[in-house]
Amino acid sequence: MKQFIFNILLACILTQVYGQTSSQHDIKATLEAQIPILLKEHKTPGIAIAILKNGKVYYKKGFGYGNTQKQEVISTHTGFNIGSISKTFTAWGVMKLVEQGKLNLDTPVTTYLTRWQFPASKYDTDKVTTRAILNHTAGLSVHGYPGFSSAKNLPTLEASLNGENGPANENEKVDIILEPQTKFKYSGGGYTILQLVIEEVTGMSFSAYMDKAIFKPLKMKHTSFNLSSHILQDSATPYDEEGNEMYLVRFTAQAAAGLHTTLDDLILFSKASFSKNPILSSESFTTLITPTEVANNDYGLGYMVMDRFGFRIIGHAGSNDGWQSGMMFNFETNSGIIMLTNGSNGKNVLFPCLQKWAQWHKKNME
Repeated sequence: MKQFIFNILLACILTQVYGQTSSQHDIKATLEAQIPILLKEHKTPGIAIAILKNGKVYYKKGFGYGNTQKQEVISTHTGFNIGSISKTFTAWGVMKLVEQGKLNLDTPVTTYLTRWQFPASKYDTDKVTTRAILNHTAGLSVHGYPGFSSAKNLPTLEASLNGENGPANENEKVDIILEPQTKFKYSGGGYTILQLVIEEVTGMSFSAYMDKAIFKPLKMKHTSFNLSSHILQDSATPYDEEGNEMYLVRFTAQAAAGLHTTLDDLILFSKASFSKNPILSSESFTTLITPTEVANNDYGLGYMVMDRFGFRIIGHAGSNDGWQSGMMFNFETNSGIIMLTNGSNGKNVLFPCLQKWAQWHKKNME
Protein backbone atom coordinates (compact mmCIF):
# COMPACT_ATOMS: atom_id res chain seq x y z
CA MET A 1 0.00 0.00 0.00
CA LYS A 2 1.96 2.97 -1.32
CA GLN A 3 -0.29 5.56 0.30
CA PHE A 4 2.37 8.08 1.31
CA ILE A 5 3.77 8.38 -2.22
CA PHE A 6 0.26 8.55 -3.64
CA ASN A 7 -0.71 11.41 -1.32
CA ILE A 8 2.45 13.40 -2.06
CA LEU A 9 1.94 13.07 -5.80
CA LEU A 10 -1.69 13.98 -5.41
CA ALA A 11 -0.80 17.15 -3.54
CA CYS A 12 1.66 18.08 -6.28
CA ILE A 13 -0.96 17.60 -8.98
CA LEU A 14 -3.46 19.71 -7.09
CA THR A 15 -0.92 22.46 -6.56
CA GLN A 16 -0.10 22.53 -10.27
CA VAL A 17 -3.75 23.04 -11.13
CA TYR A 18 -3.87 26.41 -9.38
CA GLY A 19 -3.81 29.35 -11.74
CA GLN A 20 -4.38 27.40 -14.94
CA THR A 21 -6.81 29.35 -17.10
CA SER A 22 -6.80 27.51 -20.40
CA SER A 23 -10.28 27.08 -21.82
CA GLN A 24 -11.84 23.75 -21.01
CA HIS A 25 -14.15 21.57 -23.06
CA ASP A 26 -16.98 19.95 -21.18
CA ILE A 27 -15.51 17.40 -18.77
CA LYS A 28 -17.39 14.56 -20.46
CA ALA A 29 -15.75 15.17 -23.83
CA THR A 30 -12.36 15.65 -22.22
CA LEU A 31 -12.52 12.33 -20.37
CA GLU A 32 -13.90 10.45 -23.37
CA ALA A 33 -10.95 11.61 -25.44
CA GLN A 34 -8.14 11.17 -22.91
CA ILE A 35 -8.95 8.13 -20.80
CA PRO A 36 -8.46 5.46 -23.53
CA ILE A 37 -5.06 6.98 -24.33
CA LEU A 38 -4.05 7.08 -20.66
CA LEU A 39 -5.10 3.48 -20.06
CA LYS A 40 -3.02 2.23 -22.97
CA GLU A 41 0.00 4.40 -22.18
CA HIS A 42 0.16 3.29 -18.54
CA LYS A 43 -0.73 -0.39 -18.98
CA THR A 44 -3.85 -0.02 -16.87
CA PRO A 45 -6.70 -2.28 -18.01
CA GLY A 46 -9.64 -0.18 -16.93
CA ILE A 47 -11.27 2.57 -14.93
CA ALA A 48 -14.74 3.34 -13.61
CA ILE A 49 -15.27 7.08 -13.14
CA ALA A 50 -18.07 9.35 -11.96
CA ILE A 51 -18.46 13.13 -11.82
CA LEU A 52 -20.95 14.56 -9.33
CA LYS A 53 -22.29 18.10 -9.62
CA ASN A 54 -24.66 19.84 -7.20
CA GLY A 55 -25.47 16.57 -5.48
CA LYS A 56 -26.36 14.70 -8.67
CA VAL A 57 -24.56 12.36 -11.04
CA TYR A 58 -23.29 14.45 -13.95
CA TYR A 59 -21.37 11.64 -15.62
CA LYS A 60 -20.49 8.02 -14.96
CA LYS A 61 -18.85 5.44 -17.17
CA GLY A 62 -16.55 2.47 -17.33
CA PHE A 63 -13.57 2.32 -19.69
CA GLY A 64 -11.40 -0.63 -20.65
CA TYR A 65 -11.48 -4.12 -19.24
CA GLY A 66 -12.00 -5.77 -15.89
CA ASN A 67 -10.25 -8.80 -17.33
CA THR A 68 -8.20 -8.40 -20.47
CA GLN A 69 -8.02 -12.09 -21.36
CA LYS A 70 -11.79 -12.56 -21.13
CA GLN A 71 -12.48 -9.10 -22.61
CA GLU A 72 -14.82 -8.31 -19.71
CA VAL A 73 -15.76 -4.65 -20.06
CA ILE A 74 -15.62 -2.32 -17.05
CA SER A 75 -19.05 -1.04 -16.03
CA THR A 76 -20.39 1.07 -13.17
CA HIS A 77 -21.20 -2.12 -11.24
CA THR A 78 -17.75 -3.72 -11.65
CA GLY A 79 -16.11 -4.46 -8.28
CA PHE A 80 -12.82 -2.89 -7.12
CA ASN A 81 -10.65 -2.94 -4.03
CA ILE A 82 -10.37 0.70 -2.90
CA GLY A 83 -7.36 0.53 -0.59
CA SER A 84 -7.16 3.26 1.99
CA ILE A 85 -10.51 4.76 1.07
CA SER A 86 -11.55 1.96 3.43
CA LYS A 87 -10.49 4.26 6.27
CA THR A 88 -13.24 6.73 5.43
CA PHE A 89 -15.87 4.03 5.85
CA THR A 90 -14.24 2.80 9.06
CA ALA A 91 -14.53 6.37 10.38
CA TRP A 92 -18.27 6.29 9.65
CA GLY A 93 -18.54 3.00 11.53
CA VAL A 94 -16.71 4.46 14.53
CA MET A 95 -18.79 7.64 14.52
CA LYS A 96 -22.00 5.61 14.45
CA LEU A 97 -20.90 3.93 17.69
CA VAL A 98 -20.06 7.36 19.14
CA GLU A 99 -23.60 8.52 18.39
CA GLN A 100 -24.94 5.40 20.11
CA GLY A 101 -22.87 6.13 23.21
CA LYS A 102 -20.79 2.98 22.82
CA LEU A 103 -17.54 4.83 22.06
CA ASN A 104 -16.05 8.16 23.05
CA LEU A 105 -13.65 9.88 20.69
CA ASP A 106 -11.44 11.13 23.51
CA THR A 107 -11.35 8.08 25.75
CA PRO A 108 -8.12 6.02 25.63
CA VAL A 109 -8.64 3.08 23.28
CA THR A 110 -7.17 0.77 25.92
CA THR A 111 -10.48 1.23 27.75
CA TYR A 112 -12.17 -0.86 25.07
CA LEU A 113 -9.50 -3.51 24.51
CA THR A 114 -9.37 -6.92 26.18
CA ARG A 115 -7.95 -9.10 23.38
CA TRP A 116 -4.76 -7.08 22.81
CA GLN A 117 -2.73 -4.37 24.53
CA PHE A 118 0.06 -2.03 23.46
CA PRO A 119 3.65 -3.21 23.96
CA ALA A 120 5.35 -1.51 26.89
CA SER A 121 6.87 1.85 25.94
CA LYS A 122 7.93 5.22 27.35
CA TYR A 123 4.82 6.90 25.91
CA ASP A 124 1.50 7.57 27.60
CA THR A 125 -1.07 5.14 26.21
CA ASP A 126 -3.90 7.29 27.61
CA LYS A 127 -3.18 9.79 24.84
CA VAL A 128 -3.90 7.15 22.20
CA THR A 129 -7.56 7.98 21.77
CA THR A 130 -10.03 7.03 19.08
CA ARG A 131 -9.89 10.57 17.73
CA ALA A 132 -6.08 10.57 17.58
CA ILE A 133 -6.07 7.27 15.70
CA LEU A 134 -8.68 8.49 13.23
CA ASN A 135 -6.63 11.60 12.36
CA HIS A 136 -3.25 9.83 12.44
CA THR A 137 -1.86 11.78 15.38
CA ALA A 138 -1.62 8.86 17.83
CA GLY A 139 2.09 8.34 17.12
CA LEU A 140 1.60 4.78 15.90
CA SER A 141 3.73 2.56 13.66
CA VAL A 142 2.83 0.50 10.54
CA HIS A 143 2.21 2.92 7.71
CA GLY A 144 0.47 0.36 5.49
CA TYR A 145 -0.08 -3.30 4.74
CA PRO A 146 0.99 -5.30 1.65
CA GLY A 147 -1.87 -7.78 1.86
CA PHE A 148 -1.83 -11.54 1.36
CA SER A 149 -2.23 -13.69 -1.73
CA SER A 150 -4.64 -16.11 -0.09
CA ALA A 151 -7.29 -15.98 2.61
CA LYS A 152 -5.75 -19.17 4.04
CA ASN A 153 -2.65 -17.24 5.11
CA LEU A 154 -4.41 -14.47 6.98
CA PRO A 155 -3.29 -13.97 10.60
CA THR A 156 -5.74 -13.12 13.36
CA LEU A 157 -6.27 -9.46 14.28
CA GLU A 158 -4.20 -9.91 17.41
CA ALA A 159 -1.39 -11.62 15.51
CA SER A 160 -1.45 -8.86 12.90
CA LEU A 161 -1.16 -6.19 15.60
CA ASN A 162 1.76 -8.14 17.05
CA GLY A 163 3.56 -8.00 13.72
CA GLU A 164 2.72 -11.32 12.07
CA ASN A 165 2.07 -9.79 8.66
CA GLY A 166 4.43 -11.71 6.42
CA PRO A 167 7.95 -10.97 5.11
CA ALA A 168 6.90 -7.87 3.15
CA ASN A 169 6.30 -6.03 6.43
CA GLU A 170 9.27 -7.59 8.20
CA ASN A 171 7.06 -8.44 11.16
CA GLU A 172 6.42 -4.79 12.00
CA LYS A 173 4.17 -4.61 15.05
CA VAL A 174 1.76 -1.83 15.92
CA ASP A 175 3.45 0.25 18.59
CA ILE A 176 3.64 3.81 19.86
CA ILE A 177 6.76 5.35 18.32
CA LEU A 178 6.05 9.07 18.77
CA GLU A 179 4.53 11.12 21.57
CA PRO A 180 0.79 10.88 20.86
CA GLN A 181 -1.15 13.98 19.81
CA THR A 182 1.97 15.96 18.87
CA LYS A 183 2.50 15.17 15.17
CA PHE A 184 0.81 13.71 12.09
CA LYS A 185 2.06 10.22 11.23
CA TYR A 186 0.00 8.14 8.85
CA SER A 187 -0.75 4.75 10.39
CA GLY A 188 -2.74 1.94 8.87
CA GLY A 189 -1.85 0.08 12.04
CA GLY A 190 -3.98 2.51 14.03
CA TYR A 191 -7.01 1.59 11.96
CA THR A 192 -6.35 -2.07 12.69
CA ILE A 193 -6.68 -1.16 16.36
CA LEU A 194 -10.00 0.53 15.57
CA GLN A 195 -11.10 -2.62 13.77
CA LEU A 196 -10.46 -4.55 16.97
CA VAL A 197 -12.19 -1.86 19.07
CA ILE A 198 -15.31 -2.17 16.91
CA GLU A 199 -15.32 -5.94 17.35
CA GLU A 200 -14.85 -5.62 21.12
CA VAL A 201 -17.60 -3.03 21.53
CA THR A 202 -20.18 -4.64 19.25
CA GLY A 203 -19.47 -8.32 19.79
CA MET A 204 -19.59 -8.73 16.00
CA SER A 205 -16.96 -9.27 13.36
CA PHE A 206 -15.83 -5.99 11.83
CA SER A 207 -17.17 -6.88 8.39
CA ALA A 208 -20.56 -7.95 9.78
CA TYR A 209 -20.90 -4.74 11.77
CA MET A 210 -20.04 -2.56 8.79
CA ASP A 211 -22.50 -4.46 6.59
CA LYS A 212 -25.29 -3.95 9.13
CA ALA A 213 -24.53 -0.42 10.32
CA ILE A 214 -23.32 1.29 7.12
CA PHE A 215 -23.73 -0.61 3.87
CA LYS A 216 -27.22 -2.08 4.32
CA PRO A 217 -28.88 1.22 5.37
CA LEU A 218 -27.28 2.96 2.39
CA LYS A 219 -28.41 0.14 0.08
CA MET A 220 -24.79 -0.53 -0.93
CA LYS A 221 -25.56 -4.11 -1.95
CA HIS A 222 -22.23 -4.80 -3.64
CA THR A 223 -19.93 -3.43 -0.94
CA SER A 224 -18.30 -5.35 1.89
CA PHE A 225 -15.10 -6.08 3.77
CA ASN A 226 -16.09 -9.75 3.51
CA LEU A 227 -14.92 -10.97 0.11
CA SER A 228 -17.74 -13.42 -0.45
CA SER A 229 -18.62 -14.97 -3.80
CA HIS A 230 -21.46 -12.43 -4.05
CA ILE A 231 -19.10 -9.47 -3.61
CA LEU A 232 -16.54 -10.89 -6.04
CA GLN A 233 -18.90 -12.15 -8.75
CA ASP A 234 -18.54 -8.99 -10.85
CA SER A 235 -15.09 -7.98 -9.64
CA ALA A 236 -12.36 -6.69 -11.89
CA THR A 237 -9.05 -8.53 -11.97
CA PRO A 238 -6.00 -6.64 -10.64
CA TYR A 239 -2.91 -6.09 -12.82
CA ASP A 240 0.66 -5.14 -11.98
CA GLU A 241 2.85 -2.32 -13.38
CA GLU A 242 3.59 -4.31 -16.54
CA GLY A 243 -0.04 -5.10 -17.20
CA ASN A 244 0.22 -8.70 -16.00
CA GLU A 245 -2.66 -10.32 -14.15
CA MET A 246 -2.00 -10.77 -10.43
CA TYR A 247 -3.68 -12.22 -7.37
CA LEU A 248 -6.38 -10.40 -5.41
CA VAL A 249 -4.81 -9.05 -2.23
CA ARG A 250 -6.60 -9.95 0.98
CA PHE A 251 -6.27 -8.33 4.38
CA THR A 252 -6.59 -9.04 8.04
CA ALA A 253 -6.29 -5.26 8.34
CA GLN A 254 -9.65 -4.74 6.64
CA ALA A 255 -10.41 -1.37 8.24
CA ALA A 256 -7.25 0.11 6.76
CA ALA A 257 -7.30 -1.29 3.24
CA GLY A 258 -9.72 -4.15 2.59
CA LEU A 259 -13.00 -2.74 1.24
CA HIS A 260 -14.41 -4.02 -2.06
CA THR A 261 -17.09 -1.95 -3.77
CA THR A 262 -18.44 -0.57 -7.05
CA LEU A 263 -18.78 2.84 -8.62
CA ASP A 264 -22.57 2.71 -8.31
CA ASP A 265 -22.33 1.96 -4.60
CA LEU A 266 -19.82 4.77 -4.02
CA ILE A 267 -22.25 7.10 -5.75
CA LEU A 268 -24.86 6.08 -3.16
CA PHE A 269 -22.35 6.83 -0.42
CA SER A 270 -21.56 10.19 -2.00
CA LYS A 271 -25.19 11.20 -2.11
CA ALA A 272 -25.55 10.20 1.54
CA SER A 273 -22.59 12.44 2.33
CA PHE A 274 -24.20 15.40 0.56
CA SER A 275 -27.49 15.35 2.47
CA LYS A 276 -29.37 13.91 5.43
CA ASN A 277 -28.77 10.18 5.69
CA PRO A 278 -29.86 7.28 7.91
CA ILE A 279 -26.39 6.76 9.41
CA LEU A 280 -24.89 9.97 10.81
CA SER A 281 -26.15 13.33 11.97
CA SER A 282 -24.89 16.45 10.22
CA GLU A 283 -22.93 17.28 13.37
CA SER A 284 -21.12 13.93 13.29
CA PHE A 285 -20.35 14.26 9.61
CA THR A 286 -18.97 17.76 10.15
CA THR A 287 -16.69 16.34 12.84
CA LEU A 288 -15.34 13.79 10.35
CA ILE A 289 -14.47 16.32 7.64
CA THR A 290 -13.12 19.10 9.87
CA PRO A 291 -9.32 19.40 9.51
CA THR A 292 -7.17 18.72 12.55
CA GLU A 293 -4.58 21.32 13.55
CA VAL A 294 -2.09 18.75 14.86
CA ALA A 295 -2.42 16.96 11.50
CA ASN A 296 -1.33 20.16 9.73
CA ASN A 297 -4.99 20.73 8.79
CA ASP A 298 -4.50 18.11 6.06
CA TYR A 299 -6.60 15.38 7.68
CA GLY A 300 -9.92 15.16 9.49
CA LEU A 301 -11.21 11.87 10.90
CA GLY A 302 -10.85 9.37 8.08
CA TYR A 303 -10.75 12.11 5.44
CA MET A 304 -7.92 13.90 3.65
CA VAL A 305 -8.47 17.68 3.54
CA MET A 306 -6.75 19.82 0.91
CA ASP A 307 -6.89 23.56 0.25
CA ARG A 308 -4.65 23.90 -2.77
CA PHE A 309 -6.19 25.99 -5.51
CA GLY A 310 -9.14 28.08 -4.47
CA PHE A 311 -11.54 25.45 -3.22
CA ARG A 312 -11.43 22.69 -0.66
CA ILE A 313 -11.23 19.02 -1.60
CA ILE A 314 -12.13 16.42 1.01
CA GLY A 315 -11.93 12.67 0.48
CA HIS A 316 -9.35 9.92 0.32
CA ALA A 317 -7.01 8.07 -2.01
CA GLY A 318 -6.45 4.33 -2.15
CA SER A 319 -3.39 2.38 -3.27
CA ASN A 320 -2.92 -1.39 -3.13
CA ASP A 321 -1.06 -3.78 -5.41
CA GLY A 322 -3.18 -4.01 -8.54
CA TRP A 323 -5.56 -1.21 -7.53
CA GLN A 324 -5.49 2.60 -7.44
CA SER A 325 -8.45 4.80 -6.55
CA GLY A 326 -9.56 8.26 -5.52
CA MET A 327 -12.77 9.72 -4.08
CA MET A 328 -12.67 13.53 -3.75
CA PHE A 329 -15.45 16.00 -2.95
CA ASN A 330 -16.11 19.70 -2.60
CA PHE A 331 -18.89 19.81 -0.02
CA GLU A 332 -19.56 23.51 -0.53
CA THR A 333 -21.06 22.62 -3.91
CA ASN A 334 -21.83 18.93 -3.24
CA SER A 335 -19.65 17.99 -6.18
CA GLY A 336 -16.82 15.56 -6.69
CA ILE A 337 -15.07 12.83 -8.60
CA ILE A 338 -14.75 9.07 -8.01
CA MET A 339 -12.11 7.04 -9.85
CA LEU A 340 -11.46 3.30 -9.58
CA THR A 341 -8.77 1.43 -11.50
CA ASN A 342 -7.59 -2.19 -11.59
CA GLY A 343 -3.91 -1.56 -12.28
CA SER A 344 -0.88 -0.74 -10.15
CA ASN A 345 -0.13 2.08 -12.59
CA GLY A 346 -3.64 3.43 -12.21
CA LYS A 347 -2.45 6.57 -10.41
CA ASN A 348 -1.04 7.77 -13.72
CA VAL A 349 -4.55 7.64 -15.11
CA LEU A 350 -6.21 9.10 -12.02
CA PHE A 351 -4.05 12.21 -11.74
CA PRO A 352 -4.81 13.66 -15.19
CA CYS A 353 -8.52 12.94 -14.70
CA LEU A 354 -8.44 14.64 -11.32
CA GLN A 355 -6.61 17.60 -12.79
CA LYS A 356 -9.12 18.03 -15.61
CA TRP A 357 -12.01 17.74 -13.16
CA ALA A 358 -10.45 20.35 -10.85
CA GLN A 359 -10.01 22.80 -13.72
CA TRP A 360 -13.56 22.22 -14.90
CA HIS A 361 -15.00 22.50 -11.40
CA LYS A 362 -13.07 25.68 -10.69
CA LYS A 363 -14.41 27.25 -13.88
CA ASN A 364 -17.99 26.25 -12.98
CA MET A 365 -17.61 27.86 -9.55
CA GLU A 366 -16.59 31.23 -11.00
